[in-house]
Amino acid sequence: MESVAALNNWILAGTLIFAAITGILVFLSTGKSRSRIQQLSKDLESSGSRIKSLEKAAESIRKELLSTQQHQDISQLKLETSNKSADDLRQELLDARKRLEIAEAAVRERKEQQQQLEEDTEVFDDLELELEPEGGLSESQREQLIDLLDPGPKGNVDIYCVMGNVLSETMARQLDEVLTSDGWKTNGVAQSAFSDPPEGLALVVNSKETAPSYASFIQRVFTTIGLDVSAKVNNKYREWSLSIIVGVVD
Repeated sequence: MESVAALNNWILAGTLIFAAITGILVFLSTGKSRSRIQQLSKDLESSGSRIKSLEKAAESIRKELLSTQQHQDISQLKLETSNKSADDLRQELLDARKRLEIAEAAVRERKEQQQQLEEDTEVFDDLELELEPEGGLSESQREQLIDLLDPGPKGNVDIYCVMGNVLSETMARQLDEVLTSDGWKTNGVAQSAFSDPPEGLALVVNSKETAPSYASFIQRVFTTIGLDVSAKVNNKYREWSLSIIVGVVD
C-alpha cells in the first residue's frame, strides 16, 4: 500500500509538473501569437497607409492627366481656329486681288477710251459748250470716278480740306460722297490749317510698311479722271489708312 501511495504521489507530482510545463508552453505560445497579431496589425495599418498614399497619388495623376487632356483639346481647338482664319484670310486676299485686277483693267480701258476720244475729237472754235460749274469735280469726272471705283477694292480713308478754302471743301465733300456711296469708310471731311497747303490732291500714308494696298489703286483712278495727285509719307497720319488731302484746286 505504501508503494502504491508513493507511486500515486509520483504520478500526481508528474501530472502537476506536466500541467505546469503545458501552462508555460501555452503562455509562451499565447505571447508569441499576440506579438504576431500585433505585428500583423501594424503591417496592416502600414499597408492601409500605403494604399491611401497610392490612392492619393493615383488621384493626383488622374487630375494631371485630365488637365493635360484639356490643354491638348484647347490647343487643338486653337490650331483648328487658326487654320480656318488663315484659310479665310487667304480667300479674302485672293478675292481682293481679283477685284484689283478687274479695277485696273477698267482703269486701263477708260484710259484707252479717253485717248481714242481725244484722237477722234475735232475742236471747233465756234462750238458753244455748256460750262462746268466752278470748283469741285465736273459731272464727267464724277461719273468716271463712280465707274472706276465700283469694281475695285474698298478701304478706310480720311479726307481733309484746307480750312477757309471754299473750293477745297467743295471737292473734299464731293469725294467723300462718292467714296461713301461706293462702300468706302470715311470719317467725313475734316478742315485743317496748313502752313503750306499742297496743290491739287495729296495722298498721304503713315509709312511705306503700313500703306494700304488700295492706295496705289485710288491714285491711278484720280490720275485717270484728270486730277492733279501727289503721294507723301507722314507719320502724323494714321497707320494702315489712307489720308486724302484736298489742297488748293483751280
